[in-house]
Amino acid sequence: MRYESGSTVNDVVNNIAFGIVSDAAEAQAPYELATKIAERVLGRRNLDLAVEEMNPKVFSAGEFCPQFNVRNGHCLAGKSVYIFLVPDPHLNPEGLVYRAGMNADAAKNAGAEKVVLLATDLPHSRQDRDGSEDEKAKGESNTARLHARLFSSFGIDEVITTHVHSPRLAAFYAIEYDDAKTHRSDLLLNDGQLLASSKLVSGKHFDPNNLELQSLGKRRLKSISPHALLADYILHHSLLAQRGYLDNGGAKLVVKAMDRGNTTFIDCLGDSLFLSNLARMYCDKARTAKNDPRSVEVKVVRVSDNLDTLDGRVELFADDGLDTAGTMIKAVQWSQAGNLSIDTQRCYGTPLERFVYFTHPWLGGKDHVAIQRKMFYELPAMELVSTNSRPFFEGDQQFASLRSFTTVLRLAELWANAIIANELGIDVTTRYQGFESEAEQHEFMSELYALRRHTRHVSGAHTHSGSREVKFALR
Repeated sequence: MRYESGSTVNDVVNNIAFGIVSDAAEAQAPYELATKIAERVLGRRNLDLAVEEMNPKVFSAGEFCPQFNVRNGHCLAGKSVYIFLVPDPHLNPEGLVYRAGMNADAAKNAGAEKVVLLATDLPHSRQDRDGSEDEKAKGESNTARLHARLFSSFGIDEVITTHVHSPRLAAFYAIEYDDAKTHRSDLLLNDGQLLASSKLVSGKHFDPNNLELQSLGKRRLKSISPHALLADYILHHSLLAQRGYLDNGGAKLVVKAMDRGNTTFIDCLGDSLFLSNLARMYCDKARTAKNDPRSVEVKVVRVSDNLDTLDGRVELFADDGLDTAGTMIKAVQWSQAGNLSIDTQRCYGTPLERFVYFTHPWLGGKDHVAIQRKMFYELPAMELVSTNSRPFFEGDQQFASLRSFTTVLRLAELWANAIIANELGIDVTTRYQGFESEAEQHEFMSELYALRRHTRHVSGAHTHSGSREVKFALR
């Protein structure tokens, strides 16, 4: 593998400073994760983020007052400041967004050239419609778009996040950062060129589903898809691999997309597994049957040519996040009942086992213990896999009974790598995908994550040492 020169990487690293939107007293896990990411960027350990970079102090009355370390010769002039936003069930997401703005304002006032928000999970990404597009959303805020507007006004130049809910969000960033008006006014409709960006109505003056508009917005909102990283885990560390379910080109494995929004991720994951006999199933979202609230109805839209039955096979679910777990539980109930397609009445059989992945452990926010308990009793799976985008899920707040079959992919190394890549001008939205072979993918991705597992879980935990030279692999 080729690496960027050490002097180039050092120059980049020395021009980076960090901020954070919460302190350790408010929530320990987010502060620790932010510190780990910063340490991996800097190539060191035992970093005191609050002393050496920025003090996320809170006044006695509760007001947040971030202060960057600009004393004793330290200076932000000309630097890139990366602000860590790490959600937690005990932190108000709206407050975190506003605190990010306070960080950005403080950084720019101290001379920072560029401010980038690194949100391990971007709050409100699922709330991306209002009444202008969706009758059901009348009277609601398109909060995802509002955040783009706020970030622009705060002086946040770019946002890096993980597995954003929908590519539509990038279109809102193209609008709210004025990039559409400045660079591609031809994408604006019905005299939208004449209106202020905040006055442009989604669906009337611009189409958030327009791929060119989304591509333009990705200069501001940069979402890292973890499908290749998940594929590497599945192929080299998962129970699927250890129990032989990937043998014969994955002939026993079926990946399932349970709604249209899930299709792209499932296809990318399937391609990244490099399994020639992998089967695929595409469905509409599971719904409660009209005449029987205990039953679930699903329409199978299509299946791959090599799928005739799930009998004797293992199904794999993978999505951007799990909240109340209700939809996933319905999907599993339907599967256990034989995978009957409601439109054709064809039964696709019952799988032997299942593997469930979700990038973001939303888990009902403050109700996460109750949700995890429900998952333990109502979501049977050979293995549950998530990430530490919300790091409470890898710590003491994880429901004890889940630990014996749960793996958490720790992504501090990935986010640190993305920070350096972004400073080098490399597109982080494409850097971690599109490999030509499984060997190339494994060589590149295997160093970008570590595993958190219970001692009774699978052997072969994959970890990294704490302090080492910062090396940046090229592709």
